[in-house]
Amino acid sequence: MSISKVSAPTELREKLQAMFSPDDIEWRIQRAGFSGDKPWAMVVPYITARAVQERFDEVFGMFGWEVEFKDILSGNQIIGCEAAISVWFGENKITKWDASENTNIEAIKGGRSSAMKRCAVQWGVGRYLYQMDTVFAECRQCVDMRDKHYGNIHVVKSKGGPDKYIDWAFPPLPAWALPQIDFSKYFEAVRAAETKEALASALAQAIKAIKSAQDTEARQELQRLRQIKLKELDGKRDLSKQKHQVSLELQAKDYARVIHGMPSITTLDNAFKKHCGILASSAEKLDVSPSSSIEYLKSEYTKRRDLLLTKEG
Repeated sequence: MSISKVSAPTELREKLQAMFSPDDIEWRIQRAGFSGDKPWAMVVPYITARAVQERFDEVFGMFGWEVEFKDILSGNQIIGCEAAISVWFGENKITKWDASENTNIEAIKGGRSSAMKRCAVQWGVGRYLYQMDTVFAECRQCVDMRDKHYGNIHVVKSKGGPDKYIDWAFPPLPAWALPQIDFSKYFEAVRAAETKEALASALAQAIKAIKSAQDTEARQELQRLRQIKLKELDGKRDLSKQKHQVSLELQAKDYARVIHGMPSITTLDNAFKKHCGILASSAEKLDVSPSSSIEYLKSEYTKRRDLLLTKEG
C-alpha cells in the first residue's frame, strides 16, 4: 500500500512541500553582464531532477507515482516537452501537467528534465524557491572556459567584440529557505566518543549534516564541542599513560626480585636480557616509554652482578 493510501492530504502536502537540503539545489544564470570592467551575475535556484524523483519516492513510494512525457513538435522538429506527474490517492489517480522548451545542452533530455521539474512545482515541490529575492552571485572575470576558480563559467556574447567569460559561485541559501535539522543526535555522538577515532567519525557525520544545512550556529557549536572533547580525551590519555607507566614500573620491580635470585653471572645476564626485552614489549603495547623501568632494572642488575663477582672473588 502506498503512503498516499494511509496519509491525510495535509500530511502529504507538507511532505511534498518540505524544503530541500542545499545539496539538492542548483543555480543558473538568469542575467549576467559587465558594468564597466566589473562582472555581475543574477542567479536563480532550482531543484534537481534527482531531488524531484527522490521526493515523490519518499512521499508516495516507488510504485505510487509515475511520470509521462509528450514531445512538443514544430513540423518534424522536437522543440520542447510536456511532462505529467500522476499519483494515486486511495483509488483515485491525480495528474498534473507542465511543459518546457528544449535546453541548450542535451536539448531533448534537458527539456524533459526541465518539464518534470516544472510539473513538480505544480504539486508544490520546491515552490518556495520562487519566493527568493533577487540574488547576485559572487563572480570574477576569467580568461576562458578553463579558468575556473568558483567552478561555473558563463559566456557573455559581445557584439563586434570578443566573448567575455564570468566565473561565478553558487550562493548560499537564505536562512528561511533552509530545512530545520535536529543536530542533537550528532552532538550527542561527539559527546559520547570514547576515543579520538570515534570522535573523528562522529565529527565527520556532524560536519556533513551541518554543511548540508549551511547552519552557522550549529557549526560554531560543533567547534566548541570538539575543543571540549579533545581536551577531555587528552586528559584521559594522560591519566591512562600515567597508570600504564606505574604498571610498567611495578613490572620492573617484580623482575628485579627475579634478578636478585640469580645464582651466577651467566644466569643473571640471561635473566637481565630477557626481562629488558619483556619490558620493552610491554611498553610498546601500553604506548609508554620503557626507559625509566629498564634503567631501574639495570641498576638492580648491576648491584646483583657486583655482589656475585665479590663472592666469586
